Amino acid sequence: MATSTQNTPPQPIQHPGLIVSAISLVLRIIGLLIASLLFSILIEFAGLLLFWGDQGWRHSQAMLENEMSWLSEHFKSSLILQQPGQTIVQCLDFLNQWLLVKTGFADFARQARLLSQGNGFWSWINQLYVSIEDFVLAAVYVTFTFVVRLTILVLVTPLFLLTMFTGLVDGLMRRDLRKFGAGRESSFVYHRAKRAVLPLLIVPWLIYLSLPFSLNPMTVFLPCSLLLGVATAITAATFKKYL
Repeated sequence: MATSTQNTPPQPIQHPGLIVSAISLVLRIIGLLIASLLFSILIEFAGLLLFWGDQGWRHSQAMLENEMSWLSEHFKSSLILQQPGQTIVQCLDFLNQWLLVKTGFADFARQARLLSQGNGFWSWINQLYVSIEDFVLAAVYVTFTFVVRLTILVLVTPLFLLTMFTGLVDGLMRRDLRKFGAGRESSFVYHRAKRAVLPLLIVPWLIYLSLPFSLNPMTVFLPCSLLLGVATAITAATFKKYL
């Protein structure tokens, strides 16, 4: 009995199929985006309590206006969207209608400010809303800002793809020169550069989406895209000469 147990061949490892892998990747991206949005709202709440409490929800409103100006200035046309500025305005209007107007939240907020005086239950509810109104409106404007920044990220995707393609071509050329010139291999450099590619692709997105202040997107994406191209070039150049 023990001999038959020891002679049992190991079970093959079943890898998920292409469809399952694609669905898993999409769910992970959605999870990262939701986590980034929640983190942005928490940072804005902390700022309201510690730094810009005198500005209130107008801080997040000003940040949204600045992001809209960056979008209109740097992305007048794109390969992905014909008119990015007009498209994002329509998207924000759609979100405003479905999140604030059609849900009745806008009417409730207006009545709460007018009927917050009194001793009844609904008066207490209105007073509670008035006391946290800055946080509620700040969360709304941060969500709108998140949508604008996510649109900007989609629009700069060709920049990252271009730098990665350029780095890949340059790295493969250097690999061929090293292959035919009897150059030395360095697995240490290859593995370090390979590990840096994915963080350089994801971390700038998460940082930009969570910034508690408005910043020119080109100051974030240009250096990160260049570093991503360099890491891709080093990865391809230091790949082993013979498969």
